[in-house]
Amino acid sequence: MVFPVVMIVLGIVFLISGAYLVNRLLQQTSHYRMQWLGYLAFIGAFILSYSASIFYGLLVDPHCLNYFYASVFLLGATYVYLSCRLMTKTIQKMELMDDFKNRYEILRHHATYDSLTGCNNREYLFEILNTRFQQIKMNAGSVIVLFIDMDRFKTVNDRYGHEVGDTTLQMFGGLLRQCLRRDDLVARYGGDEFIVLMENTSMDEAKKIAENLITVTRKSFKEGTLSELNLGCSIGITQMNHHSASVNTVIKEADLACYAAKQRKINGSVCVYSPMLATKNNAIHFSRNQITQ
Repeated sequence: MVFPVVMIVLGIVFLISGAYLVNRLLQQTSHYRMQWLGYLAFIGAFILSYSASIFYGLLVDPHCLNYFYASVFLLGATYVYLSCRLMTKTIQKMELMDDFKNRYEILRHHATYDSLTGCNNREYLFEILNTRFQQIKMNAGSVIVLFIDMDRFKTVNDRYGHEVGDTTLQMFGGLLRQCLRRDDLVARYGGDEFIVLMENTSMDEAKKIAENLITVTRKSFKEGTLSELNLGCSIGITQMNHHSASVNTVIKEADLACYAAKQRKINGSVCVYSPMLATKNNAIHFSRNQITQ
């Protein structure tokens, strides 16, 4: 009779160990809480029945305390303990993997987006540009590139400070994302300069979108503290196609077009790149060099 009692007591120990594992899991997670509480209650009922079987065998019917029943009790308790251990370990690993996944998404977001404006950052822009450049070289196609520069932004920083300047950039970044299409890539190139990549768009459509963006920008900054500055933006447009020499060349073309738009002295202007702009720009640099010499 002693050994069967010892075997049942050992089963109770396994059940208590399983209940401890489930209770510890309850402290760590909020998922399926009611189900786990029900499972814990189920183990508690097992513990009570095991204890009752010992008292019943000792006090009422000694024949109940035999090796067969004790073995069944011990095997059942062992199964419950091993199941609890396996489930808790599996859930802990799954939660750890979820934590790693969340951390990865945060790191990926920081690596892809500009923390101030919420637009894509310069590194991600060049990653996409280089990928599309290679694809266009192999399979043809094209991408419209908009180079956007805010007008009179330096005055904002000089007159109101960098905090207001940062808020202005955040507003402008939000305007870009609202006015452009969902598939268009909006990236902060640096300072108050932004670049937009547009797929499946003609040059005429791109010009209309750019002109609308200029109009919306003017209206948005007409009210409030900055209204007296008459803020706007200038936009240069070029196309990256299989004739383009490199990604940097495409960026320079869009930048030259934006510079030409700014030289028109209009509050917001759009200019499409042409080879003549590069010739004029070289002439300007030559004249400046002559003056400095």
